[in-house]
Amino acid sequence: MDVDPLCIIIVKNGSRGDRLLFRYPYSDEVTLETKIKDKRPTPYSLITEESIQTPPEPHTSNISNGKLVGFHDKTLSNLFAVKSELSDSKFELKVNDVRFVGHPLRLNPTLVRVPTQGKRKPSTIILVNIVFALKATINHDVVNCYHDLSKRLGIALRHEEYRCQFLSSQAKIMLAAHDEATQLPEDGQVSHFQLILDRSLLAQHLKQAYDELCGSGIVQLRLNNWIEVSFCLPQKVHRSLATGLPVDCEGLLKGLKALKPYHTFLLLVERAELLHSLSPDASPALWRLLHVEESHLTPFFTLAADADLTLTQVFMLVGHLVYWGKATIIYPVCSTNVYVLSPHAPTVINSQLADTFRDEFPGASLHVMLADFSLPTSLSDKCHPINSPIQQQEQVQQILWLLKHGLLQQLHTYVYLAPTLTLDTDNSRGSSREIGGTGPLGSHGTSSPASTSIPTPTVHEPPPLSQEPASLTSQQPPGHHPDITQDALHRAAVQLSHPASESDLGSVCSDERSPSPGVTLGTTPELSVHHQLDSLLSLAEKEMVMKVEAAQNPEDLKLFAKLCVYFRGHHHLEEIMYRANLRRSTLLHLIEKFRPVLITCQHPDDSITLFSYTK
Repeated sequence: MDVDPLCIIIVKNGSRGDRLLFRYPYSDEVTLETKIKDKRPTPYSLITEESIQTPPEPHTSNISNGKLVGFHDKTLSNLFAVKSELSDSKFELKVNDVRFVGHPLRLNPTLVRVPTQGKRKPSTIILVNIVFALKATINHDVVNCYHDLSKRLGIALRHEEYRCQFLSSQAKIMLAAHDEATQLPEDGQVSHFQLILDRSLLAQHLKQAYDELCGSGIVQLRLNNWIEVSFCLPQKVHRSLATGLPVDCEGLLKGLKALKPYHTFLLLVERAELLHSLSPDASPALWRLLHVEESHLTPFFTLAADADLTLTQVFMLVGHLVYWGKATIIYPVCSTNVYVLSPHAPTVINSQLADTFRDEFPGASLHVMLADFSLPTSLSDKCHPINSPIQQQEQVQQILWLLKHGLLQQLHTYVYLAPTLTLDTDNSRGSSREIGGTGPLGSHGTSSPASTSIPTPTVHEPPPLSQEPASLTSQQPPGHHPDITQDALHRAAVQLSHPASESDLGSVCSDERSPSPGVTLGTTPELSVHHQLDSLLSLAEKEMVMKVEAAQNPEDLKLFAKLCVYFRGHHHLEEIMYRANLRRSTLLHLIEKFRPVLITCQHPDDSITLFSYTK
């Protein structure tokens, strides 16, 4: 759906009545045609109306070639110069196939700063309204975004009016151009809007806002060279990415709330270009975050420590970058990551991305790379150890390029507790398949953070709950499924309420960095393992679990009781490793030992896919 505006209009209302000051884009043909049509041969002649017997022409549309047509300036000024009761609130009006949205602001003339020396008179403007004309069929979230931009521009304009009477001076220029255009001879007819655009700084600002909205979707202007107005239309910005799919505001904000400490971000633009585009008064915290090298290899909690920021600050800054289309959310790149070709990837032969990829990596073929990931492939399989470090580095850069352009998506492994009626341990163990693995990128670890003492926002983690042993021994009704209750998450939150030490943190980030196990089995709950299994599993599930050979080992059974809350298919391996402070090897060994009652499957993480495709 086209989200470009049809027109931008500014209307003022004051002691001398309402007036449309400027509109863009304008049509010279419509203006001249109106003047010629309304001109009388003599001052005494009458303008003849059409015959009453002739049926009026049916109305078709007020949109022509993506522009607003069919509305006279006086009609628009009457519509948008609202009463004082409707000021300082959202203005929305639908006429035929056009929807007008704005935010009229009331001005207080007593607050306008009038110079003690000079010929300036007090302002007579009491209301200003900047209105955007949109297609009537546009989505409601796009309408809200345009309303937000209208409000931003209005507030900045009101500030400049109070500071230096900027609006009053620009209104005088526009009104003078209107009067001058009507006095020009017929052979020198020029659109009054063209005169305004040549002389008025405010009109040039509005034209710049319209052009940037139709172009990149990002508006960055400095009103009166003083107030900076920045705005992002996410539906336009994220559609301009290589996937070409629309992303609605609601889905994008929902995805930003799902950020986890073990995620990281991948810049979609060059780091130097992004730093150069920042304003001089940009947040110092953002500068420090962007100066962290190889952020795509580092989870958020490590980035927070490296940039001397809190985890909450990192989430806010990264969310800002994602919203403006400067970054996307990924899982830290490591050897165990499994990628597959995105279902929305363009696979045509004559693809523009293929030429871009060839320019970026001479001698490489995009279609060959996409064919390599037609089936799920891990980086350890893609980057062979026999390759030189330079070749491995180039392969990693190619994969990052594919991730930037939305051509790959990562698959995560989810674990389900699915006991069968009968167990054949030997056959089940023999038919089990191997999961995971390590590779040449293992120096960066399996990139699974541990539970740290850094404050965790409540938007992505359950708050710590107090332990209530009495609730664990309560009777469950027949047919009850513990996986849909809060008891399991309750016990998980109790375990998460104890922060991990720094040594545990280092042991979780990589299987190769520390030989110490990432789990301390001595910190089990006071309840016995059997009571814990009773509270988490049904009687049939517990019976089948206890028949597994590994259940005879007390340490393995304790670890299984600790993790069985995550074996319902709602948490992937990386999240389990973070929440339980485990290394990947320990978790995979446990899954293999209890393979008769556990099954695994791979699919993308929904919290990350929200940034790519919604609706």
